[in-house]
Amino acid sequence: MFQARIASLLIVSSILGVYPSLAVGGTEPAPEMERLTKALSGSWSLTITLEPSEATPKGGIGHGDEVWRSGPGGLSLIEDYHSTGDEGEITGMGVFWWDRDVKRFQVTWCDNTTSTGCSEMTKGASWDRDDLVLRNEWKHAGQQSVFKEVFSQIRENTFTQRLYQGESENRLKLLATIYARKKCH
Repeated sequence: MFQARIASLLIVSSILGVYPSLAVGGTEPAPEMERLTKALSGSWSLTITLEPSEATPKGGIGHGDEVWRSGPGGLSLIEDYHSTGDEGEITGMGVFWWDRDVKRFQVTWCDNTTSTGCSEMTKGASWDRDDLVLRNEWKHAGQQSVFKEVFSQIRENTFTQRLYQGESENRLKLLATIYARKKCH
C-alpha cells in the first residue's frame, strides 16, 4: 500500500515536472489573446471580391461563412471557414495562439487547396494598432513569395480582410478583399 502511494506520488510529480501549468491550475490567456478573441469570436457571413489574376482573369466574387471560437482554456482561437464562388469551394480551418516567447501570434492554416494540407504563417501575426496583420514567406521553385493578410476596420459587427501576395514585402499585390458581417443569433 505504502509503495503504491509512493509510486503514485512519483508519477504525479513527474507529470507536473513535464507539464508545470498543471501544478498551478492552467495558464491564463494573454491580453493579446483576449483582445483577438473579443474582436473575432462569433459567426460571420462573408462577401469576397477577387482581383484579376491568372486563375480569375476578370476577377471574381464569392460568398461564405466562418465561425471563430475559443480553443481550450481560451489560449487559442479557432477559425472554421467555408466559401464558394469563382475561386471554387474552399473549406479551411485556422488556429491562432499567442506565443509569449516571440511576442506574436502563431498561426496554422489548413484547407482543401493547400497541397500539403496545412501551413504555418512563418512570420506569425500581430496587432499593428487596430489592424491584425498576418505574414508568411516561402520559396517555391526557387522563387521567393511573401503573403500578407490584414484584418482592418474591426468593429463589433463587421470587419474587412485583405489578402496580398508578391515577391517581396514592397511588391505585394492585392489578391482578394473579404467583407465580414456578424450573423444575428
